[in-house]
Amino acid sequence: MTDSSDDTDDLDDTGDGDEPTDSPSETALPAAGPPPERTESGDPGEEAGGADDDADDPTDSTSTDSTATDSSLGLSFVTYVLRLTYAFLVIGAGVLAAGARIAFHHLGDADRRGRSRRWLFLEGDRGVIVAGFVGGVFAVAILLGVSDVIGVRESRFVTTMFSTMIAGLFSFIPIVVSVNQLIVSRLFGTPDRLSERIDDVREFRRRVESRTPGSGVSPTEPGPFFARLAGTLGNRADTLAARCDRTDDDDRSPALEAVSAYAVRTGDHAELLCDRLNEGPESVFDVVLPALDRDYASDANEARRLARRFDEELSTRTRTLLSELGELNVVVDATRQYFMAIYLQQELARLSRRITYSGTAALLTSTLVIMIYASGYPPVAHEGPLLVLVSLALAMAFSPLAILFAYVIRIATVLKRTSAPGAFTPPGESRR
Repeated sequence: MTDSSDDTDDLDDTGDGDEPTDSPSETALPAAGPPPERTESGDPGEEAGGADDDADDPTDSTSTDSTATDSSLGLSFVTYVLRLTYAFLVIGAGVLAAGARIAFHHLGDADRRGRSRRWLFLEGDRGVIVAGFVGGVFAVAILLGVSDVIGVRESRFVTTMFSTMIAGLFSFIPIVVSVNQLIVSRLFGTPDRLSERIDDVREFRRRVESRTPGSGVSPTEPGPFFARLAGTLGNRADTLAARCDRTDDDDRSPALEAVSAYAVRTGDHAELLCDRLNEGPESVFDVVLPALDRDYASDANEARRLARRFDEELSTRTRTLLSELGELNVVVDATRQYFMAIYLQQELARLSRRITYSGTAALLTSTLVIMIYASGYPPVAHEGPLLVLVSLALAMAFSPLAILFAYVIRIATVLKRTSAPGAFTPPGESRR
């Protein structure tokens, strides 16, 4: 009994001794793997993690700075485009306003209106008119785009519009072909026909040389040739006026007064014509232009009428000078018509060439815009550059029409004013 109790006490002592052995292992587990709550509360693991985050901060800050730089560059570009567009709009609005004021000022007066029409139809540089037409289309397209009347974001609208433009551009091909055929038809012919035309021109030159003073051979350049003829016309008119002025005003008959007035009008026109031709015309049109407003058929007919009406009252020398003035007016009219035919050939050739150049550029530009919009709206940051591109392409698409307009109105005006050379004057042609 005593031994059993001792063994039991030993077992109890052993069990008590085992408990302290297990306790250290159990208490060591939390130390080896600290719970997340303690890490969050600020134990050394947090400091280690903080150190790692601090070690990664330079890369993150570098990427952040790069993103900020890209954003600032994009914003700067957009700001620059907006400022440029605004400046262009301000300048365009100022130009349009100034043009409107000038146009209103000029069109308000009948004389200025007449000069403006003459500049548009005859004297104005065709390149300036074409540039104004194309520039107007570009400015209107920009203004409509900025005011959202038309939108460049609608890809279907843009592609449809320029596809229609391309189809319309091909309609200019028959025009160019027809113009070239018209030019070529006057150049070709049989040898006999060409020789006959050359002989006719040589015979006409001999007629002019027989009626004009100076060297026997007339110049081949249109300007000097026409100036020599105009000088002869002025000399005959001055001689006739001086002969009529020999008589005192009190003794002058109505016949002499009428003949003198006719001679003075003819001499003034011849002097003006010589002044314009002696300035050195640069083209055949510059030679024809001063003579467009003169009705030489009426001048020749008036000389015949005066000679027949006052046949008995005029001296033989006066009748001879009056007859020579009438014949010289016919020669001047024929010379003007011949130079006008040369001008029309050159003008039509220039028209077909420029339509071909502008049509090719317009076709390529329109195709480029369609390719840009082929897959929808282009990926651009701002629609300002895209609006400028579309407006420029639209203006170039209208350039063949602008060229056709500028040249055809002048050709039609020249033909209308010189449609009937000789002894007949169509209604509306007389500009004395």
